[in-house]
Amino acid sequence: MKRRPVLVGAIAFVLVAVGLSVPSGTPVAAQTAAAACPAPTRPTVKILTVGDSITGGATMTESVTAGYRAELGWLLDQFCVPHEFVVAAAGGVTCNYWSSRMADLVTTHRPDLILLNCGTNNNLSNATSAQIAAFESTYRALFDTALDLDPDVIMYPSWVQYSSGHGTDGCTTPPGPSPAWLPASEAKVNDAIYRSILVIDEYGDRVPTWIDYQSIPEGYLDQCGVHPTPGGYTVMGRLAYNTIAPRLGTPQAPLPCGLVGRRPGYPVGQWIPCARMNLN
Repeated sequence: MKRRPVLVGAIAFVLVAVGLSVPSGTPVAAQTAAAACPAPTRPTVKILTVGDSITGGATMTESVTAGYRAELGWLLDQFCVPHEFVVAAAGGVTCNYWSSRMADLVTTHRPDLILLNCGTNNNLSNATSAQIAAFESTYRALFDTALDLDPDVIMYPSWVQYSSGHGTDGCTTPPGPSPAWLPASEAKVNDAIYRSILVIDEYGDRVPTWIDYQSIPEGYLDQCGVHPTPGGYTVMGRLAYNTIAPRLGTPQAPLPCGLVGRRPGYPVGQWIPCARMNLN
């Protein structure tokens, strides 16, 4: 990673405050001891996380280390990767929201890695071909903007996690129960993200691959059926870490058993729950 001046503390751009008590069973073996790292021999990796309330950490006490960043940061610490998070997250926004903001985020914070997770709030459930094409263009433009402005930045798109399309008793997370249209929309969003990034070939390995959140089961969602529980955020953090680990030269982290991936355009694979996850 390139050397850059490190800001004092991490910067929270927009965070949406949410108070909610949800099941927080950790899906992987919890560890508390920090790694004994030598004096830093590599520059600090600045990671810009961009998205909506899922990126903000809606079901957790909000801070720069909330959401999937809690587990991602813990894993980076275990493998002695000095890092700093910058959070750009606003509840309820679509990918379009970041179109006029991406340039400023890149030039202001000069990140090494950008993890983009938007699209959940883009309703493509009944979209026309022209509307889907417009979404793909918007998504591509976010990458074009960032990668053109900074020749060193590495950017990762994300396939969004599927919501349940309903809520259960105890649902209090704004904006309320997951709308019935969300799962169908999210499938089209993921397919559109796939097509968008396939054509971004001029950047080579600066867009190495996708972070695949679409294989995370419904059991990791809160009572409203859209935001991950703290346990779900742990899985997200591990998926994000494993995706960027090859770039960092660090080992992979174990994932919950039964977690399967999916290529857009193909059915979601059968998920076999593990007894120790307390989900079945």
